[in-house]
Amino acid sequence: MKHFASFDSSFWIHVHRAGLLALVLERYALRFAPVVASELRETFPSGRAFWECVRDGQITEVAPRLQTVQEFGPGERAAMNVALEHRDWLLLLDDQRPFRDATARGLRAICSPVLVVALYVEGRIGAQEALTSLARLAALGTVSPHLVAAALAQLGTVLRAARKEGD
Repeated sequence: MKHFASFDSSFWIHVHRAGLLALVLERYALRFAPVVASELRETFPSGRAFWECVRDGQITEVAPRLQTVQEFGPGERAAMNVALEHRDWLLLLDDQRPFRDATARGLRAICSPVLVVALYVEGRIGAQEALTSLARLAALGTVSPHLVAAALAQLGTVLRAARKEGD
């Protein structure tokens, strides 16, 4: 069963560019706020993929009723406000400050680097693909280096534990 999730445009762009979009679509029932859609223009590959998914009915728009979160960019605020109204949903967010704020508000947030590690642990991707995805995310220069470093450390721990079990 898929988890419902609200996301911001940077998360979408990052998983698209890292080659993880198909896995994200398999894993989550994605919901987006109208302002997030306005940030994803069809002139860019990630925007084209977004609008194709919208037209195919793979992802659905949902507008937040309240504007509880007032900080951060419009897409981050909207994604967080949707998640606050649907506390059982996940929040897919890559920006470090909004991510910290979301978790402080009690939201279950996942960033793309941590998603890579989860996909590896679940056996959905191999170790080389996980490392390649994290390298792609780091190379973008728009994913927090702290989030990428934390995911690399976590992946290293998991790989070392798997190697010890194999000895």
